[in-house]
Amino acid sequence: MLALLGWLGKACALDVYTIDMNSSKSSYAESHVLNLLHAALDASSARYGPYQLHVAQVRMERDRLLLEMLKGDMVNLSGQVTSIEWEQKLIPIRIPIDKGITCYRIGLIDGRNQAEFSAIRTLAQLKRVPLGSGRQWSSTMTYRQAGFNVVEGTVGMHSMLAAGRFRFFPRAIDEAFHERDASLAFFPTVAVESSLALYVPLPRYFFIGGGQQRLAQRLEYGLQRLIADGGYDRIFHAAYDELIEKAGLRKRRIFRIDNPLLSPQTPLSNKAYWYVP
Repeated sequence: MLALLGWLGKACALDVYTIDMNSSKSSYAESHVLNLLHAALDASSARYGPYQLHVAQVRMERDRLLLEMLKGDMVNLSGQVTSIEWEQKLIPIRIPIDKGITCYRIGLIDGRNQAEFSAIRTLAQLKRVPLGSGRQWSSTMTYRQAGFNVVEGTVGMHSMLAAGRFRFFPRAIDEAFHERDASLAFFPTVAVESSLALYVPLPRYFFIGGGQQRLAQRLEYGLQRLIADGGYDRIFHAAYDELIEKAGLRKRRIFRIDNPLLSPQTPLSNKAYWYVP
């Protein structure tokens, strides 16, 4: 009897997802990512059966995370800004996790420089401002190819900003407020820039590792079910409407840059996938 129960337990745990902690760098992103993920997997249960979802209790730099994702043992699911390498080596689910809100970047700055940014009226002017970006980030090459003056870092980006190594640090709207609040005690001049935003076409997808096609098919099916019944939009608005208002995104001057590195398979024409201020 015990052997039978053990077998049944394994059968019920057919689909096991383990997401990395890096997918949730702020409380805003964490609640949204996990809420969307649970909802999508629940929506797929009638067709695919039960599942288990775990959060790997370790944070990894992006390069190491990719290696672990390829193995699929420690972690087999991640919500990340896309890149050609990740789309080629892993299984991308090309539905933006957050309706592309990540594509809108507002800046962390030294608050004493706000007047400088308020005076910027053209993309060419903004490109002359030294911009900070992480060495392993998908966005870094995009900024370089667009002609920005990019200063790369690995750790301590907020201390580099406070020290004047660069003057503009573009972040997704949830990251900007979370990081500003977290760094104020150490860097009291760091502020969220209030007048402009960058639109960088770099969607954030769920990626499946370890060649686990069934897990990818199931998650995409669940996401499509949510889109069809309106759940995708409801979860997005519950997570982001307050932040969008706080950021004043609709009132900002939005400068758009091209991304020649974006996959031709990016579903830019599917209006259901994207938020427009």
